[in-house]
Amino acid sequence: MQKISRRGLLKSAVIAGVAGTTGAWWLHDTQTPEAALDEMFNDALTDLPAASIGAVLIKNGQVVWGRGFGYQNLENRVPATLDSIWPTLGSVSKLVTWIALMQLVEQNQVRLDDDVSDYLGFTLRNPHFPDTPITPYHLLTHSSSLSTRKMTSAPDSMADFFCKQDSVDLKTWVTTYLSPRGALHDPALAFDPYQPGDFSQLTPDPIGVIAGYSSLNTMVAACLIEQVSRLSFEDYTQQHIFSPLGLKDIGWQKAELDQQKIITPYEAKNSPRAPIMAVFTQQMKDRGYLDRTAVTADDHKTYFAFNDCQYYSPLNAAALLGSSTNAFVTLMCACLPQDKTTPALLKRETLNSMWQVQRHDPRTGSTLGLGWFQFKSPRYGAFWGHDGGGPGILSRVMVDPETGDGLVLLINNFFVDFRKRAALIDQMMKTLERF
Repeated sequence: MQKISRRGLLKSAVIAGVAGTTGAWWLHDTQTPEAALDEMFNDALTDLPAASIGAVLIKNGQVVWGRGFGYQNLENRVPATLDSIWPTLGSVSKLVTWIALMQLVEQNQVRLDDDVSDYLGFTLRNPHFPDTPITPYHLLTHSSSLSTRKMTSAPDSMADFFCKQDSVDLKTWVTTYLSPRGALHDPALAFDPYQPGDFSQLTPDPIGVIAGYSSLNTMVAACLIEQVSRLSFEDYTQQHIFSPLGLKDIGWQKAELDQQKIITPYEAKNSPRAPIMAVFTQQMKDRGYLDRTAVTADDHKTYFAFNDCQYYSPLNAAALLGSSTNAFVTLMCACLPQDKTTPALLKRETLNSMWQVQRHDPRTGSTLGLGWFQFKSPRYGAFWGHDGGGPGILSRVMVDPETGDGLVLLINNFFVDFRKRAALIDQMMKTLERF
């Protein structure tokens, strides 16, 4: 069998995620949409594989179907529901950071072409281009020249990124690593050698998301938010995003979430993965985050639990939001003009500006607006959202602001067959047409 790299799988997932795909599951017209989806997702637990799945379909700004599948905890056989809390959503968390930043832009407290150094308290410059300021626009479009993967997302460091309990606050971390006077500042690790804003020279992403992609962009944005608002990033998002929507089962402080609802994240024993990601798995085991004793699911698939993964650190804004499926669906619906039940987080013109194409990466097929990725196909049109991944999570959220349609798909196992995941998304979109 021909081997497919993780980069190739990610690229195919982005392109095929809303495109016509030869699926692993076929939904029969003789079934009701609800019955067909239930059957498909129960099969997907084995086929992907996954310990649990949270899935929701949105039509005209309202939830028309949603359900949890599998187990919140395999050891105790606690069923997963839409109110079960995922300890991390992966990089889908970045959407909250971008919404928060654009709230400040909307209030004229920040401008997209400002020099972020004016807010950070130190000069942030790529030493290769000392005369070129880094702006909020560069952060939103992942074109800041802050390093792609070298500091936070290499397989050996990604384990600590997600799981290490780190008491250092965000401003201290950013200053320590990114300020030219920082104690641990290394320009070779902090920056890539291209001019900020030069879309033609962006560093290719080794994992295949989009050229220039860097979690450091959201960390700098979160630090900027703190300096402008005089609140911690966590308090700002609670006061200005979560609380106005009445959300309870969502937040960055895992200890403050309902512990009875927390999903145990798992990694399947036998899952497809590129060799580079096998390094990630080994580092998880070596650092003690991933159990070495497997637990068996109902379908006899075996999983290892991330029982010692804290999911809280200065890197919250990049990937560490904890949330129930229902809570995040409410947040996504609040971005849609068709939703009339929740307060607007941003003005319509601000959201529309975020959903304007800023650049396209021909290597990966990815298209980016202001922080939001576009998922487009001839059949289903253009959706905007984000993918995410990490220990025990593979996530996709996407909405179509024109129709108010969308979906949320959360999978408990990062290493799945990405072709099957793409087929699953395609079948979800096809079924949405029947509601």
